[in-house]
Amino acid sequence: MPKITVITPTYNSENTLDGTIGALLGQTFSDFEYIIIDGASKDKTIEKIRSYIPAFETKGVTVRIISEPDKGVYDAMNKGISYAKGELIGITNSDDWYEDNALEVIWAKYTDGKTDKANSMIYGIERVWKDDKIFNVQRRGASFISESVLPHSTFFVAKQVYKEHGAFDLSVKILADYDFICRCVSKGVKLEEVDVVISNFRLGGISSSYFDFYEDYYRIQHKYGFISEKKYKEYKYLLKLKKLINKVKRRW
Repeated sequence: MPKITVITPTYNSENTLDGTIGALLGQTFSDFEYIIIDGASKDKTIEKIRSYIPAFETKGVTVRIISEPDKGVYDAMNKGISYAKGELIGITNSDDWYEDNALEVIWAKYTDGKTDKANSMIYGIERVWKDDKIFNVQRRGASFISESVLPHSTFFVAKQVYKEHGAFDLSVKILADYDFICRCVSKGVKLEEVDVVISNFRLGGISSSYFDFYEDYYRIQHKYGFISEKKYKEYKYLLKLKKLINKVKRRW
């Protein structure tokens, strides 16, 4: 059995996959499996992935490809989790990429004798890119969970955690990853941090919509008691007002 499972959800991703896959082939740690969950792409995504299989085989890494219609990126992630055989599960999107030592660093933390293997999520620092330039570096830790989303692209979750607490809630369209982390923490799952850049995240994914993002964000903050009912209603009203103003500006 592989020690780690890495999952990539794809849909018409032929132009962005090279960096994601190249980073996995460059890993200093090779005891992992790679699962691609494709949403029935209409471009050459599958052909591109298959072209890399010999290189993965040389590295001793098993690649599994499932291509079929799905209900979106979080549904694809859930499918990947259901197929995963590794003790730890990481998710890297088709336009993101890991640092070369990411899996090695994460596995070292997981096996340091201090981390609760059955009840932990390990995460690190995320480097954010915009227009092929470094935009910022996210090092939001566990203490920020009530104030901000955490860098999900760096997260590796013990398989046992998914078994006990479920995976991503498909009713949350934009921030199901944040909802999942908050749910697990509320149930006592430990967040373990490594002070190392783990993943590179490219701006422009599904969470780029301002209004959709904050609708989910405030709902989740209210759901887990980070903000009061009064504050939640206030934020919803202000967001609704901003949306109306934005609509009027576009019309004029």
